[in-house]
Amino acid sequence: MFRVFCFFFLSCFALFARDILQKPNDSQIGEITADEVLQDKDKIIAKGNVVLVSGEYYITSEDLIYNTKSKIAYIEGDARIYQGDNLLLFSKKVKLDFSKEKFSLSSLYLQNNKTGLWISASEATSEGSVYYFKKGVISGCDIQSPIWHLDVSSGSLDQDKNILTLWNARAYLGKMPFLYIPYISLSIQNQRKSGLLYPRFAYIDQEGLYYEQPIFVAPYESWDMTFSPQIRTSRGAGITGEFRIATPKDDLLLFRTKYFYNFPSYTRKNMLKNQHIYGFDLFYSTHNGTGALQKFPTWQDGFFLNLNFLNDIDYLRIDSVGKTITDRINVSKLNYFFRTQDHYLGFYNKYFFDFGSIENQETMQLLPSVQYHKFLDSLFWKNLTYSLDFQVNNIVRQQGYGYEENAITLPVGIDIPLFNNYLSIGISTELNFTNINLNHTNSLVVPTGIRPSKSANFFTANYNASLTSDIAKDYGSFLHTIQLGARVSGPYYRYNTEMFDTSIYKAYAQEAIQTKKIYNVWNPLSIVDFDANKPKVELELSQYFYTPSGKTIFYYDVSQRLNLESKEYLLSSSLQNEIGSSPIDGLNMKGTLYYSFLHSMIEEASANIDFARWSLKSSFGYYYKKLFLTDGYKIDANFLNFSLKNDFGYFAVGGDINYDLLNSNVKDWSLILSTDIRCFGISLEFGQEFSPMVVDSPNHPVRTVVNSFVKLQFRVIPLGELGASYKFKR
Repeated sequence: MFRVFCFFFLSCFALFARDILQKPNDSQIGEITADEVLQDKDKIIAKGNVVLVSGEYYITSEDLIYNTKSKIAYIEGDARIYQGDNLLLFSKKVKLDFSKEKFSLSSLYLQNNKTGLWISASEATSEGSVYYFKKGVISGCDIQSPIWHLDVSSGSLDQDKNILTLWNARAYLGKMPFLYIPYISLSIQNQRKSGLLYPRFAYIDQEGLYYEQPIFVAPYESWDMTFSPQIRTSRGAGITGEFRIATPKDDLLLFRTKYFYNFPSYTRKNMLKNQHIYGFDLFYSTHNGTGALQKFPTWQDGFFLNLNFLNDIDYLRIDSVGKTITDRINVSKLNYFFRTQDHYLGFYNKYFFDFGSIENQETMQLLPSVQYHKFLDSLFWKNLTYSLDFQVNNIVRQQGYGYEENAITLPVGIDIPLFNNYLSIGISTELNFTNINLNHTNSLVVPTGIRPSKSANFFTANYNASLTSDIAKDYGSFLHTIQLGARVSGPYYRYNTEMFDTSIYKAYAQEAIQTKKIYNVWNPLSIVDFDANKPKVELELSQYFYTPSGKTIFYYDVSQRLNLESKEYLLSSSLQNEIGSSPIDGLNMKGTLYYSFLHSMIEEASANIDFARWSLKSSFGYYYKKLFLTDGYKIDANFLNFSLKNDFGYFAVGGDINYDLLNSNVKDWSLILSTDIRCFGISLEFGQEFSPMVVDSPNHPVRTVVNSFVKLQFRVIPLGELGASYKFKR
């Protein structure tokens, strides 16, 4: 937050001292002009409109006396020091000692024009490269009546070490004091410095007073650490540690670990599963490769690591009181890839942590996966193309069956453009082979009742034929494009062993509806998509209208899949419609509608309207989804969300609300009242949120708690912000 001080003092003191207070040759201190210039023995006296120029800096005043022998200059009468057009320093009297690189001021005024931050002090002196000032006032507001300011008893700046020190800093809001900082020491350059960061305060119902104090440690340019101990007076205490290191290639390695101890009384009261919450995060990613392939300019590789371990969902909220968690599953990844212009080789690992699982033993993990891909290339003729993809996946878990999967995909096709590329015909074939080797099959259940096999195979040879067209016409004031497409595909040969029989797909769907304990029920759909290998026709139409600048005025997409397997299920796939428009600047509208002809019902619908113009920002959204079951249907989602914010100048009002039409209740909502002046801001927020908690209940391991909260936040511009919140459970 104090980086603005760095630029401020660096430009006002350090640069000026180096250029103005440098030891001159002989008696020359720079170019002096005035209405009257006299010399009396060792004194040069300038009176009226005095200007002293030295490099890009210059001083204006009413009078100047310079002693060529002692090399001391006395400047009086509204002395101002400028850098270009920017006023850096103002004082009634200035004493400059060029022989000792020393100065003193009867009063001091400094201002940074970029940030608006200024300092006023009663006096200032220097000794070598260290500068001192007393009884200072610091603010970023109007100097006559600042909304906020800091009063400091004294301060110093060490130019060699680039350290700024402030003593007894008292923060005022108007004339009311609200914060006292006895000592501040920080770097004046754009670099990290060890020390205390802003503390965090909040009051949470049933957790008590929350206080966290981050401690920043930066011993070297390439790495730093942050330790953040915290206490919640009615719940417990914990700490977060974070280590960051930057490699010579500017790749960042981050390691974070957290621990929180819940008091026994709090654990019993809330029936928490874990009294000790802990975990760690390890992240590393390369931007320009690992560097191992520098000798081969056409080769490229990359490494990505995002490893997470946690024993409780509350781990994600240890250092963030108001964090909203929407994902039930946390994923860790470790990936490496190598590629050339024609080939790609990738190694992937994924570990899934399901918060809804008691011990996470039933969750399938991908450890590891290997993929080889041959990019699209010509075969004998440029219009005859092919590609190849080969994958090996190892799926494991602690409880339940696992398997090893080998899959090969080989598409070969020809594309023929006609009528000057207005029409294109494509014909291709795609060979797919999947081999499965199962393990831990002792308790494996196959829905149809057949005896489980330890291996299974699935092979299809599919045909694909397409007819596409892309037409565009410019009408001057707008451009209209139409894309038409028709594709026919399906298997002309299929072979599968009993474990991939069609009846098992249907039986598993029934089993999934009737019982939740399906972790050890054979699910072929998770391996091979049976519907994707059925004969079908896909029809598509897209229309777009663009302005001459390329902005989309209106678009409409419609697509329909016809399943050719049987007349009964010809229209089993829904008709998909998407429409959007941006008729004026700032307004974006989008809607989707999926209609099922098979059930004569809407399967899914959504609408989104966003408007951002002038000082108004608003958003409206609606989402509806229906699941069709064998004995009817059920509504899976039906909710509204709305947000609005408008800045009225003196204050701003904003808020959002999510309403669940399915359960007829309000979910998350918030209301924010705020005001922001040039140098100060304040906001008051009220709201309600739903927070998941892991509890000691085998049947319901995750419980949702409704929290209502109020948050007050102050923004002291440009220093930073400080706030407090109160959260209570319903």
